[in-house]
Amino acid sequence: MVLTLSFIFHDSLKQNALIVALSGGVVALAIINYKFFHDVGKAISEASTGALVAIGNTAAVVGFGSVAKITPAFNEAVAVMTNLPGNELVGAAVAVSVIAGLTGSASGGQAIALPLIGPHYIDAGVNPDQLHRIVAISSGALDSLPHNGYVVTTIRGICNESHKDAYWAVAAVTVVVPLLGLMAAIGLFIWW
Repeated sequence: MVLTLSFIFHDSLKQNALIVALSGGVVALAIINYKFFHDVGKAISEASTGALVAIGNTAAVVGFGSVAKITPAFNEAVAVMTNLPGNELVGAAVAVSVIAGLTGSASGGQAIALPLIGPHYIDAGVNPDQLHRIVAISSGALDSLPHNGYVVTTIRGICNESHKDAYWAVAAVTVVVPLLGLMAAIGLFIWW
């Protein structure tokens, strides 16, 4: 439903097509699963609380990243990252991973890193398509360190666990697997 509505309204509604598509998906799920609704008020209350916790955690992480961005240490880290020796794709991957890790957000890391390091690597002759893919993959590796909004929401808010008990399983899936994918992508771009 979401994909169909998105494709139908993409040209006419532009950015609003996504809102229409997601709303259509919600309505379709409500219609399909109506027989399973028992206490709609309680479900809406719990969903609203969960959404507010997720929004609050994400806002806190974005705020953390914004504060980190204006510190002298952050600027020094960016300077070091853009002057790494060796292959430029590896340098870009390390730079974006570190910046995403410092800010605690993949999207925040990309938004902060690309204007700072993008021109540097484009001027160094890196293929923009390859740079884009490496940045997208590498931003999703170290971003999920323990201070990430998603990690905090999942471990504390949803699972009611402690970081000590649950973080290592999260790290295996959200840090180790993306790093392996990043290495594979870099290898393919370098040797292909």
